[in-house]
Amino acid sequence: MDNRQTASAAVSLGVSAACAALSVFCGRTGFFSFFFLLPLGFAAFWGGAQTAWACGITAVAVNLIISFSLYIYRSGDPVFLQWRALYFSVMVLVFTWINAPLTRFTAALDIPYRIIAGALVCAFVMGPAFLSLAGDPRMHELVAGQLAALSGSAPSGDFSVPAPEELLSSVVYAGLRGGILAVSMIFLWVNRQIAAGIVRILRRSPARENLLAFHVPPVLIWILSLSLGAVLAGRLGEMELLDIAGWNILVISATLYFVQGGGIALYFLLKAPPLVRMFANVGIIVLFFAPGVNAAALGLLVLLGIAENWVPFRAPKQ
Repeated sequence: MDNRQTASAAVSLGVSAACAALSVFCGRTGFFSFFFLLPLGFAAFWGGAQTAWACGITAVAVNLIISFSLYIYRSGDPVFLQWRALYFSVMVLVFTWINAPLTRFTAALDIPYRIIAGALVCAFVMGPAFLSLAGDPRMHELVAGQLAALSGSAPSGDFSVPAPEELLSSVVYAGLRGGILAVSMIFLWVNRQIAAGIVRILRRSPARENLLAFHVPPVLIWILSLSLGAVLAGRLGEMELLDIAGWNILVISATLYFVQGGGIALYFLLKAPPLVRMFANVGIIVLFFAPGVNAAALGLLVLLGIAENWVPFRAPKQ
């Protein structure tokens, strides 16, 4: 029995070390940087909570050592290195907490609530970094160079290239009004789902979580209505903080209703004939590659989730 425990501990240690190294590698390469949380998710689903936290803490420590070394030996930009190290550390620790919560209360929360809570932490911590980089003159020079290259490669008369200041101002405007929060939620959710899918395929095990039973509390419809009122009041009264708060609450409410609408759609899809399910799966894949269509589909799922406040779609028939 002791030999088995020792072997299991060795495997867990090896998985956490390998996934931590892969996470740091992905985070420092441009092409794979979107998936630097994926190895951490794999460690969590494969080895459990202890492996997840060992992997996350190791990844943060290794990345801090590399950042400090680059600062000393390459005379790197200290501001950029500090923000980059903070971004990596916050995202890793938040993602690890989502997959391996530390208390019973957080473990009892549904995954959508944990992802929203983690995204709020990320947005709160990284908001100042976002504003700092957007106001950096070097960022303006970089954006100006990219826009000049874009305008030179495009046929004349196809579209007008905005000024760097105008583009960065629009990005900051959208980012503060739910953009950072929405991107953080998508980033956390996509990496988590891919990691869970890989482990499920390797172990040939069924899905652990089921969104069929996910329901938001009825009071959320009032929070959604108040957020719309806050956005309107902020616009009319030129109160920027109220406008920003209203948009972020609106994004959170719409996300929860989107998850509920997805559960409703999945509920009806599982009751459909196999041929209908096959066409539906093909349609879902097509949606990812049709920007206008998938935006409309996302809006329909949000409306479907809202409609369940009055129509019990998933209630068993008597």
